[in-house]
Amino acid sequence: MAGMWELPRTDIRRKPLFSLKHSITNTDYYVCVISAANADGTPVKLSRVPQLPLTGLARKILSRAGVIS
Repeated sequence: MAGMWELPRTDIRRKPLFSLKHSITNTDYYVCVISAANADGTPVKLSRVPQLPLTGLARKILSRAGVIS
């Protein structure tokens, strides 16, 4: 989504921290979340995350991870 921040996608295979289902209209996405310190993306300080324009999926993942409320 243009102008929105998203968490980086990776093909790294690790045991997931958690998984979740995310639905957009009539399409369901099943996402496995891992910890990957070396994933591609732009590093952001945790204190700045709540002010970013996050997609619904990124917000759901970060909320479940306890990074944002």
